[in-house]
Amino acid sequence: MIYIYDILLNFNDDVPFEFFEWREEDKIEHIKKIPLYKVSRLTLEDFLYGKIRVDSIFLEDIYNKTEVYQNGTVEKIPYAAIFSDGTIALAVELNEQGESVSKSRLLLDEEEEVLEFSYDLREIPLHYICDKKTSFSYQTRFEKQMKNFLKHEFETAIQEQNKEKIKYFYEECFEKKYSNYQKASREIMASLDHLNGFHKKLYMLLKNCYQLRK
Repeated sequence: MIYIYDILLNFNDDVPFEFFEWREEDKIEHIKKIPLYKVSRLTLEDFLYGKIRVDSIFLEDIYNKTEVYQNGTVEKIPYAAIFSDGTIALAVELNEQGESVSKSRLLLDEEEEVLEFSYDLREIPLHYICDKKTSFSYQTRFEKQMKNFLKHEFETAIQEQNKEKIKYFYEECFEKKYSNYQKASREIMASLDHLNGFHKKLYMLLKNCYQLRK
């Protein structure tokens, strides 16, 4: 079994964050060692964008093979491994049923090291089921956060029929005069499919307002 040693991982239960989107407040884990497997491009994409479940044989193979530094001691992650197709690398943590529960991309220099190791490895025929595959999104972590925040603000204002807020949101997002509540409500919700500078401006204004209230 091939291991990768001394790397940082940032596990996320959705599509994993790219290394440039990692933040100080994230729970970054310092991995002492973790097994590495080379898989096909299709398998790597299923693992990256899907909810997968591996068989019991593979689970037994990786059981307690991953070690992580925790508070001055070394602890084991029961089921985890890094998978690579030779072009990208992905760390996956699984539960005892073999289902993927969290994923992490790697820091750029550490991924390059993994790709070098995986280059000469034999591709394994991994048996798994892909239960759910999410559509690929080109949005950054910040854009997803901004969209979710504004969606909540818009939906709350609409549910409360707060016409003053809807008017404010509409004029901030579109920079044109508000005239109709129903029309404005529809347009501000639809606008979330195409985020622009006005959304960012509104997001920052609202976030600052909440900070001032604390």
